[in-house]
Amino acid sequence: MMVNIERLANDDLCRFVLRPNRSMSWRGSLLFFLSLVLVSSFISISLTLLGFWMVLPFAGLEMLLLGAGLYLVAGRCYEREVISIGQEDILIEKGRGYPRQQWTVGRVWAQVVLERCPRQWYPSKLLIRSHGRAVEVGRFLHEEERRQLAADLNLSLRRDHPVGIPPRSAGSAGQ
Repeated sequence: MMVNIERLANDDLCRFVLRPNRSMSWRGSLLFFLSLVLVSSFISISLTLLGFWMVLPFAGLEMLLLGAGLYLVAGRCYEREVISIGQEDILIEKGRGYPRQQWTVGRVWAQVVLERCPRQWYPSKLLIRSHGRAVEVGRFLHEEERRQLAADLNLSLRRDHPVGIPPRSAGSAGQ
């Protein structure tokens, strides 16, 4: 599970940290790309020396496009969403490295809604709504993780439940 639940020392804040599942680190992606560049260079230079010179520019273009794709995918793996639930407000922050977008929602009026798509093959949307505005969270989570997060958020927002960690977890869930 890619959702960490934290309780800060002063017990006035519960924080849900969401991040996508990373199958490979940035260094691993670079090593993978460099190994493919090395193999492609060896093959294309060998074919160029045999007289097939048109292979070289296309191999270079292929590696350029592959590098751009790997860069975009690796960058998206570092996205974070942080949902901080305080006594009065809910702060939702999204970004890579630092919060690039943030929303503040009143806790009293907030609702957690898991909208199912009418088409079965599309994933559901997890929304935090208040006063006609809605913020989607957990877009990159697996369906079961999204359902569990909705249940945990609903439990944390209940008025008879103090701000804090839902009972099922004892610190952080799933590293």
